[in-house]
Amino acid sequence: MKEVDVVVVGGGSTGCSILYNLAKRGVTSTLLVDKGPQPAWGQTGRSTALIRTHYTVEAVARMALKSYNFFRNFERELGGRTAGYVETGLIIGTDEASIDAVKDSIEMFHKLGIISDIIEAEEVKRIEPQLNVSVFSAFVYEPHMGYAEPSTTTSAFLSAAREMGADSAFNTSVTSIKRQSDGYLLNTSRGEIHAGKVVLATGVWSKSIFRSLEVEVPIKVVRHPVAIYRRPYEYSGKRPVVLDIPRSAYYKPEGAHSLYVGSLELELDLYGSEVDPDNYQEAITFDEVSVFSEKTATALPVMGEKGLYQRGYAGAYDNTPDQQPIIDELSDYGYRDIFCLVGLSGHGFKLCPEFGRIMASMVVEGTFRDYDVSIFGLGRFEKGRLLKGRYNVSTIG
Repeated sequence: MKEVDVVVVGGGSTGCSILYNLAKRGVTSTLLVDKGPQPAWGQTGRSTALIRTHYTVEAVARMALKSYNFFRNFERELGGRTAGYVETGLIIGTDEASIDAVKDSIEMFHKLGIISDIIEAEEVKRIEPQLNVSVFSAFVYEPHMGYAEPSTTTSAFLSAAREMGADSAFNTSVTSIKRQSDGYLLNTSRGEIHAGKVVLATGVWSKSIFRSLEVEVPIKVVRHPVAIYRRPYEYSGKRPVVLDIPRSAYYKPEGAHSLYVGSLELELDLYGSEVDPDNYQEAITFDEVSVFSEKTATALPVMGEKGLYQRGYAGAYDNTPDQQPIIDELSDYGYRDIFCLVGLSGHGFKLCPEFGRIMASMVVEGTFRDYDVSIFGLGRFEKGRLLKGRYNVSTIG
């Protein structure tokens, strides 16, 4: 039997960040376990990995700012390891209904120290000449945002944690967690593990493990397609990411010629069919490509004229009813020293540095003091204290 102080279940970006942050605090009698063959094999590896701070819930904006600063200093923080961070800038094109929320958010961002400003259409055309400014009502620009490489980031966290003495076990499925007088016994596909504390960072696979604990967790696993296009010469090179609120889409130029297009449709997350994370359609459909192509051609006409669809895929989100994460310790449910950071609702990768810092503090000190994260507790759903974002789109919190 393996014995450790802390087991982290889940080897995506959040779990590996938690393991790293525990090790940074000197907690190295730890073991990360994951059912997959390697870190980021699940939904982290399918992430489009945008880095942004534009969130309308203040606590999430704080997390995003801390995470953004970490990504910018990633190599220094992790001994030369890289996250593959590319700073491109971010343009948010809004509709008329979102303008008041935008103005309120900008005021909040400035108080937090986030660089984010409303700009005129003429300035937008200077930053991105290919964007069709006529199909938006207003614009926000965040010059320092961008994207990173999710698998590289996750492996860097894990490597740094292992260098400090942490351990990991892949191809290891947790089948049950049983309470004992001195901690918890985890039965796995590769034997038993005893741990004083358990952290669940189980993403889209959370419902089954919570069900085994007889704890209800309101997570819905929703399929999210992504289409990848080739950009023409006129739209090549490093370009800003665009969030298109009127069409509930985002456009992420990557590398020299690629363009990743994904959905921000609130209806997809609220009313879309729930999927089995181990058995869902991972290929994109013809109809989905057609919808993405139409939206892309409207916002970026050069793509309609000269862009070329190349391929696509679908990932999955572990959505909560308010599309905000669940950050909690489960004492109220009879499981003292079992912690969870689940229901990430599409925010997981971009917030993973701060998620790790928050959870490590909760595990080691019993609390997180920098700002109030109790609002993300599991009990908020029963109490009707949902943390709704201000925009009528998904994942912008």
